[in-house]
Amino acid sequence: MRKGMRNTMRWNVVLLVMALSGILVGCETTNQPPSEQSIIAGMEKVNNYDGLIALYKSKLVGGIEDDNAVEQLAYVYFEKGDVESSRFYTQYLIGKGLKNKSLLQLKGQIEAENGHLEEAIDAYNQSISLGNTSGKIRVLLGVAYSKSDQFSKAKAQFNLARLRGYDDIVIKNNLAVVYLAEQRFDLVIETLAPVLKEHPTNQTVKANLAIALLKSGKSEQAKALLRDQYNAGELLTITQQFAYVEAE
Repeated sequence: MRKGMRNTMRWNVVLLVMALSGILVGCETTNQPPSEQSIIAGMEKVNNYDGLIALYKSKLVGGIEDDNAVEQLAYVYFEKGDVESSRFYTQYLIGKGLKNKSLLQLKGQIEAENGHLEEAIDAYNQSISLGNTSGKIRVLLGVAYSKSDQFSKAKAQFNLARLRGYDDIVIKNNLAVVYLAEQRFDLVIETLAPVLKEHPTNQTVKANLAIALLKSGKSEQAKALLRDQYNAGELLTITQQFAYVEAE
């Protein structure tokens, strides 16, 4: 009995030491400065673009060549909305012969922002050839094809994005835009009506569905959709405008 009690006491002491060790390790870890990666992750989470730019630029001070920092600057500037700066860093890297799937996707996005659709399509296809299997690249390529009036290719890309698990609302809305361009208003309604039922506050879906309804002669249903956004006079004007376009 005494031996069992001694063993129990020893085991309790071991557990206590382990517990104290864990507490001490936890304290030491807490006092350690955050890693650069955790700082970057924190700034990305709150869209602190200026902080990220300052961090990556600090790596280039003194003429240090750091292609990774330059590449990250290209991405951050684009996310910030500074397309000119993003283009500068992207062109610099590509000019050096650095090409990867992410950088070429970014090049495509920059070209698309500037209305250079052929260049955007070429860059997206290069990105895919280098192994970009994301749904996003297919959506981007589909939008570029759509804006170039290459509707069959656009639909094929949107459906490939769907097979890669991309967001249904984005896919269906983009398909609806193609159907609008093709004047297949029944397909727009069929595609977007269930989406709007599930997501009644999505203004883009609502607007595209309203256009299809107007084009189909269902002006009262369209007015019902847009009533929260426009007054009676504005609704009448919108209806007449669409009727006039349809008449042409």
